[in-house]
Amino acid sequence: MKKYVLVFLLLIIGNFTYAQQYKSHKVAKGENVYRIAKRYNTTPEAIYKINPTAKDGIKEGQILAIPVVDDQEYETHVVDKGDTVYSLSKKYDITTESIYALNPEAVNGINIGQILRVGKMVKKDQVPVDGGEQTDKQSVLDSLKAVPEERKIVRFITHKVKRKETLYSIARRYKVTVEDIKKQNKRLYSEQIKKKDKIRVPVFAEEQTPKEIVIDSIANRLSSTTKYIVKPKETKYGIARRHGITIGELEQLNPNMDPDFPIGMEIVVPTSIFISLKDAVQPGFELRQVEPGETIFGILRSAGISSDSLFKMNPYLRDGLKAGMVITLPKKDTLAVDLPQGKYIDLEQKLYNYTPKRVAVMLPFSLDTLDVNARKNTEEYIKNKQSLRIALDLYTGILIAVDSARTKGITTELNVYDTQKNNNKNYVKKLIDENNFDETDAVIGPLYQSNLETVAAELKKYSTPVFSPASRKESRLYDNFFQTRPSNTMLQDKIISYVENDSIDKNIIIIVQQGKKHEEVKEKLIAKFPEAKVARIEEGNYLYEVHLNKVLDNNKPNWVFLESSDVAMISNVIPLLNAKAESHKVTLFTTNKNSAFDDDNIKNEHLSKLHLHYSSMDKGFYDNETDTKTISPFVKRYKKEYGIAPNNWAVRGFDIAYDVLMRLGSADDVYHAVSAEGITEYVENKFSYTKKLSGGYSNEATYLIKFDDDLKLTVVD
Repeated sequence: MKKYVLVFLLLIIGNFTYAQQYKSHKVAKGENVYRIAKRYNTTPEAIYKINPTAKDGIKEGQILAIPVVDDQEYETHVVDKGDTVYSLSKKYDITTESIYALNPEAVNGINIGQILRVGKMVKKDQVPVDGGEQTDKQSVLDSLKAVPEERKIVRFITHKVKRKETLYSIARRYKVTVEDIKKQNKRLYSEQIKKKDKIRVPVFAEEQTPKEIVIDSIANRLSSTTKYIVKPKETKYGIARRHGITIGELEQLNPNMDPDFPIGMEIVVPTSIFISLKDAVQPGFELRQVEPGETIFGILRSAGISSDSLFKMNPYLRDGLKAGMVITLPKKDTLAVDLPQGKYIDLEQKLYNYTPKRVAVMLPFSLDTLDVNARKNTEEYIKNKQSLRIALDLYTGILIAVDSARTKGITTELNVYDTQKNNNKNYVKKLIDENNFDETDAVIGPLYQSNLETVAAELKKYSTPVFSPASRKESRLYDNFFQTRPSNTMLQDKIISYVENDSIDKNIIIIVQQGKKHEEVKEKLIAKFPEAKVARIEEGNYLYEVHLNKVLDNNKPNWVFLESSDVAMISNVIPLLNAKAESHKVTLFTTNKNSAFDDDNIKNEHLSKLHLHYSSMDKGFYDNETDTKTISPFVKRYKKEYGIAPNNWAVRGFDIAYDVLMRLGSADDVYHAVSAEGITEYVENKFSYTKKLSGGYSNEATYLIKFDDDLKLTVVD
């Protein structure tokens, strides 16, 4: 408790001139930061900035400093089974429109566990942050304030959204507020506007007494502004971040701002949220001053990052590099390339960026060849077209991920595009040209490598990250390409490294299928284990027991690598090894557990007795009703939604999409998120992205799995 009180006092001292902008809150049982933010009409990000220790969790009785936004508290409700917006409006005696206005995300539906504002809370006596006594003076003054009359709408204008337009710029053009527009276009409470959208803009009666219109450029979250003097070494980016807004919003607040950003210039900034320059830096990053004579190239080389990443972290650098600038860079000791193995992070506990996310899904749904009216033909078509089945499975998992993220406060605008077929470059380019991708936070897909490369190339100018959900091929050209499936080489290295680290006093045996296809892995194993014994394989990939006996050791544990994709060979070797499993202490390994190992001719009982070890991109999903660890909320939700258990592709779609959304919610963008330490893990996939020197990012998080006794699978690492 002393630690929290100390932090609290430091906050008071550090923000003395802003003492009236904060109030205290005593954490009640069951409360979390997200619910507290809902109550005070602020954001978890704002609370975390003022109470940095809250990121590690809050406890009952803890005191938090809360930024005052509109000096109003709100009653909150945790959605329970059977709740609807209508039933809640009756329960709390408010209109459904009021609930939607207080909770814009509710327009898309509500979910169990979601936190909603359900009306204004009657103010109680509060302990002020500065420790003074609370009086009724302010409440008396508030009661004397005139209630503003509702402006009369005389007509509407239909406005077609143009490229780069924002609600703020449209509101300014027609001399209305952002809230005025949202009231007439309810979907805008949860969605962002897009190019070619048509929205209704109200025109108010001119006879009304003119008054200053406060145009809310930050989604009606901040209610007031103040003057700010630019100090030496400060940048637009730094000031914007410290006040909880974007550079664009800062420029909108200051339309006549000098582009040279001179020291001493007076600008307008929000007053409600203010954090120190030090606190503005995300974990894993540091501030560095640009020295005279430094160049962009030099910074990239010393930091070991790409130009896309640098400009994402410091967008104002596109206007030129100047000596004295303070820029954000990843700490060298926390770059992804130095990730410590086994360090897992829970991004759900680190969420602070609750701005709506724009995600595009690009998959081959082949709608151009489907006749949806002929249901029988359509079902047959889906059964026979593997790429379409994979696309649909991925998409169902993505939908569950979007909905699950929404219960955590992360809303998503999901745009879905049909890429139709493989190697469809011109059509994919047309899709991008005809739609607004410049503000997209991430793209999941396409399925095929050729289409992936096209999308990455087209969206590189926006630095939009493109996630490959299925292809194992990496990109050597584009820094915005994210390979989510570990490569075969990574899987090989995982199992080889495991054996290498424990190979002392082991008899290493190599059994490899004949042919050029397997020659490379054979040479790799021999190079790693020069003392290993290589079993003689006969023509037709057959192993005689006499040849096996020659390489087995009676006095040491025998660790055997079996490298083959031939069912006949595997069904020959496995029984021979199984017969020797106990007498010669045989353990089986493979660098590539392909489909041949799953053939009906291969007995799982033998693999279990041999304790087969293999590496995998996923840990394997098994619907075991007796093991509660394997029944995740995702699986339950999927079964309820679709009536069947999810397959590997559906689980993969969920894991990729949920990871992307959690990263977007716990950092400024994906590039910031993947540069920090930690491995994320969900239903059956884990992610740890590393920047490749040749271009793009690859996921190097893999599993080491073994067959244990009684046919059980165990994750070794």
